[in-house]
Amino acid sequence: MTQKASAPTDSGPNRLFLLAIGALVVVGLAVVAIVAGSRGDDGDVAAGSGDAGSGGDVVLDGQETADIAVAGDALPPLPEGVRIADATNDPAYGLAAPTLSGTGFDGGEVVIEDDGRPKAIYFLAHWCPHCQAEVPTIQELIDEGKLPADLDVYAVSTAVDRGRGNYPPSSWLQDEGFTPTVIRDDDAVSALAAYGASSFPFAVYVNQDNQVVARTAGSMEKGQLEQLWQATATAP
Repeated sequence: MTQKASAPTDSGPNRLFLLAIGALVVVGLAVVAIVAGSRGDDGDVAAGSGDAGSGGDVVLDGQETADIAVAGDALPPLPEGVRIADATNDPAYGLAAPTLSGTGFDGGEVVIEDDGRPKAIYFLAHWCPHCQAEVPTIQELIDEGKLPADLDVYAVSTAVDRGRGNYPPSSWLQDEGFTPTVIRDDDAVSALAAYGASSFPFAVYVNQDNQVVARTAGSMEKGQLEQLWQATATAP
């Protein structure tokens, strides 16, 4: 197991990060879908075909979920009411993000680990209407060249349910032209649990030292996402 990282202090460069994201207006972020047995809106987004995250026609391995290995200490759950402007109140702030090792929809290996690069990691459920709205927003920012060169974006396809709307997630993400690297969670949602999530969309932002600098639960506007990307890319 990896050791938990020491929480950064609230002075110097870390304070600059908080000031950068403190400008975001995120009061009242909605908890849009609870994982434990929630059966809310499915949304009526039509599914397409092909592989997510590739931008091309890749033969799927036939599975929407897959084994995933989690290394390191799990992050504590994100408490309700923690806003971006108060990121240091999140008990995960400054902790090391767990390593995820698994596969994409084409069966290719995907690892999200401490590699010296800042990251934005999005946990997405195909049946969540707010996830369905946020995916094209993320892609639009990427297509507009707003993704910082020093930031990597990943997505975790999780909470897969064949009986709910917008299934399968591989087709949905391909239909959206979603280009970030996607890793499949397992049937027990091990990755989702390891990152302390309970609602969607859920995002975790980590700095170059693999320390959590912010987590969000609920829909984010385009400008807010762009500011978070910029702040995370330059976070100490």
